[in-house]
Amino acid sequence: MKRILSIRMICCLVLVIFSLQSLLPGMMAAEQARASEKKETVWKQMKPMKIKKARQLIGETVTVSGIVTADQSAIGNGKLSTYIQDKTAGINIYSAQPKSFPELKAGMKVTVTGKVASYKGLIEIVPVQNRLKVDAVNQTLPAPKRVSIQQLETDQAGKYEGRLVKVKGYVESKPDQPAGGGYNVVIIDKKYHSTILRVMADTGAIDQVKTGKWYEFTGVLSRYDTLQMLPRHKDDVKLLKRQPKPPKIKKEYQATVDRVVDGDTIHLKKPVLGTTKVRFVNMDTPETYHKPKNELDQNQLRFGQQATDYLKTLLSSGDKVTLKIGPEAKDGYGRLLAQVKTKKGVNTNLELVKKGYAPTYFIWPVGDEKDYHTFQQAVKEAKEKGLGIWNEADPLLEQPFEFRAREQKKGLARYVGDSSAKTYVSPENWKDVDVDKRVFFASKEEAEQAGYQPAEEPSEVPLTILSINDLHGKIDQEYELDIKGDGSKGMYGRMDYVAAYMKQKQAAHKNTITVHAGDMIGGSSPVSSLLQDEPTVELMENIGFDVGTVGNHEFDEGVDELLRILNGGDHPKGTKGYDGQNFPLICANCEYKDTGKPLLPAYEIIDVEGIPVAFIGVVTKSAAGMVMPEGIKDIQFTDEVKAVNEGTTELKQKGVKAIAVLAHMTASQNGDTITGESAKLAKEGDDEIDVIFAGHNHEVVNGEVNGKLIVQAFEYGKAIGEVSVTLDRKTKDIVKKSANIQYVDQSSIEKDKEAAAILAHYGKEVEPIISEVVGEAGVKMEGGYSNDGDTPLGNLIADGMRYSMKSDFAMMNGGGIRQNLEKGPITWGDLFNIQPFGNVLVKLEIKGKDLVEIIEAQISPQFGPDYSISGFSYSYDPLTYQVVDLKLPDGSAVAFDQTYTLTVNNFMATATGSKYAPIGRLGKNAETGPEDLEATVAFVKSFEGASIVYQKEGRIQKAKQEEKAAAS
Repeated sequence: MKRILSIRMICCLVLVIFSLQSLLPGMMAAEQARASEKKETVWKQMKPMKIKKARQLIGETVTVSGIVTADQSAIGNGKLSTYIQDKTAGINIYSAQPKSFPELKAGMKVTVTGKVASYKGLIEIVPVQNRLKVDAVNQTLPAPKRVSIQQLETDQAGKYEGRLVKVKGYVESKPDQPAGGGYNVVIIDKKYHSTILRVMADTGAIDQVKTGKWYEFTGVLSRYDTLQMLPRHKDDVKLLKRQPKPPKIKKEYQATVDRVVDGDTIHLKKPVLGTTKVRFVNMDTPETYHKPKNELDQNQLRFGQQATDYLKTLLSSGDKVTLKIGPEAKDGYGRLLAQVKTKKGVNTNLELVKKGYAPTYFIWPVGDEKDYHTFQQAVKEAKEKGLGIWNEADPLLEQPFEFRAREQKKGLARYVGDSSAKTYVSPENWKDVDVDKRVFFASKEEAEQAGYQPAEEPSEVPLTILSINDLHGKIDQEYELDIKGDGSKGMYGRMDYVAAYMKQKQAAHKNTITVHAGDMIGGSSPVSSLLQDEPTVELMENIGFDVGTVGNHEFDEGVDELLRILNGGDHPKGTKGYDGQNFPLICANCEYKDTGKPLLPAYEIIDVEGIPVAFIGVVTKSAAGMVMPEGIKDIQFTDEVKAVNEGTTELKQKGVKAIAVLAHMTASQNGDTITGESAKLAKEGDDEIDVIFAGHNHEVVNGEVNGKLIVQAFEYGKAIGEVSVTLDRKTKDIVKKSANIQYVDQSSIEKDKEAAAILAHYGKEVEPIISEVVGEAGVKMEGGYSNDGDTPLGNLIADGMRYSMKSDFAMMNGGGIRQNLEKGPITWGDLFNIQPFGNVLVKLEIKGKDLVEIIEAQISPQFGPDYSISGFSYSYDPLTYQVVDLKLPDGSAVAFDQTYTLTVNNFMATATGSKYAPIGRLGKNAETGPEDLEATVAFVKSFEGASIVYQKEGRIQKAKQEEKAAAS
């Protein structure tokens, strides 16, 4: 009991702190400004230190000065990432937000203040905003330090990191395609010591590099776990005029095992050809390097560990082995590529394949043909017998190369040849070739040079796009619905069931892309909201979302918090070690006001069997009036149609023809007629657009406008969209499209175990808070907007606001009442789900006449009134939308010249949308109160357990004819 109380006290304290932050924005802003000024003063007083000293101060803020040695545009891969050097050392300058800083070019002298950090072993300085200054340009660059490849393999090589170096080497291997924006080229010396030359694509230097040649390379010595050189431009690659003979290697070497690392990697006690690391060739065991995040990860790890354990029965520390070197001696990581034979002559590579611990994995050139056929026969027999990874009852779910492509987000890159038919297929069609016939090629050119021809491919490519919208973090909520309208109700929604349907469909279709149309977070259940919506992100990652857009609610806590959700970083209310979202959010019409530069990428291109499929993101520009102005003060939402069309034009210039839009914009359907913002986009949008995934108004839509398919899949995870399209392989365009709305019916599928475990984990964390019973509802009370007059729940909440602030009147916006209140015990969690936004109450002084303008501003010609009210009643003319009668509870008229107090929430008090603006403009002498949820909880508790019964009371009514006549 003490433990539960302590958790509640802590959580209450957190809520109070959060409330104060929202309640006192002015004080917070002033305090932040003072803190910022104090930091700025401290930074200005910091004198530059030597870079050598700064490199030792990980985690501290320092100031250094140096000469930029490389253009960031050439080696930064779109980021601010380059190097500066003084007389003592060099260091990387890095920021993921390059537009916030001047573009750095070689020869600039700069002074930078920032925090010293380490990423993948590379020491870098992350600059503070406005603290990267260019002092001079066209300065003489430091002379490169001449080093040998052998020196770079020693522990002392770290002292050269960040500096310009010059080295001679022989190009042993060069990839045909870039990975992560660059090429990892292996260079070696005469004794086979090796290092990595990381040639960024933007340098244009890769064309200067040819395999089988000796060069003198100049570049910055960088690091990505291991040291690697970064040439800066073509002139950094110099072919030696006198070409020495290529390094020679023997076919076999004797060595001693130090330890088994995993199923296909060992370390040696002494180096062979300059390395102690050996990667087994001709096969590929499941991976073990990762921390599992889903069922596929766990399956890979389990089989990888089994392979490791088996190899440990074959090899032990101190064992003498023979290394049979492959056709290429080392891989891109500098590891020796070999078959490993024991003293008794057992080929451990082959044994792993025979026993079903590994598939074969031959990368061209395959080397010894006899070895090739021996290994391929072994894997064929293991698969036929159902051994290990080939056991149909419990198989390896992803081939190791397939796993790496997904987990590392690099995609499949190698073409796959059929050694029997002498044909090859594109990377994504690797399953078309049996495992015992597979040969992997770096490119189709390499495959054709080896005598392989393209396999015939079907002219059409199927693609399924799964979608969801307006989840609002309702990851644990389920809903009793009568979907068919025949009186038969069922249970729908909840994220473990959403996951089950989506994963089932992902597995059933060859090509799937999973997307969302915004408002996935914001207004969330306690299990998500109390932890900064990080549980919702984790579930989306578990399902495997590929891309999404922003809705207005992604901005509920401002741009900074949205960027933290995307990029990672701990939040006081969040989970420890939060590492960000692993799929992109896109928005073509979200831009910074001062520069016009995009807040997020406008679109994302996804490859489907060699066909580019693009998604453009867009949010209704009315979002600006739906969120706290302070949180979005630096950005603006531009015209949706213009932004989408500009994005489409860019994509067409890139040769993309299959285009869909993720539009957090309204769509409504009546029969075959679709209306709303998304329908307008369909009419005015570029004809190359094929599909629009709509959202925002929580409806079910499935139809076409102007040849464009529009799909909206309801709300809160109650349904998902399933769009089937056919891509033409020749034109690379969508030639067929159709959609189905799949309701998340719990009775038709088993919940997904992984998603259920995630829900259970976070549910346990928040359970002590949300399960507290605070009152008793005598009847079901509906809330939402007051379109048809006052609502029972709206009346309850508005009365609670007036009760809390002791004001004359109170108003509550309908969009802030997110659920109904069911009959029975009322828990803290129930009330949180109704009011999840963490807004605070604000009491304002207004004149009686002001109330008329405030009321009339919130009456929509299409929908009617919005606000729930307390302390007065009114009637209005449904034709003119004007107030006809305005009365106090005792029946007397509101005095227009008298001053009254009005309680609203801080969103209503500060929002700039037309229906909210009069509140902030007319209200005076603001007084801040508690969080709105806290006020409602206190009001419910004030009933002291008595049954609470609220009903429609006629607080808001359409005026009768005689009332209109009297008013006129």
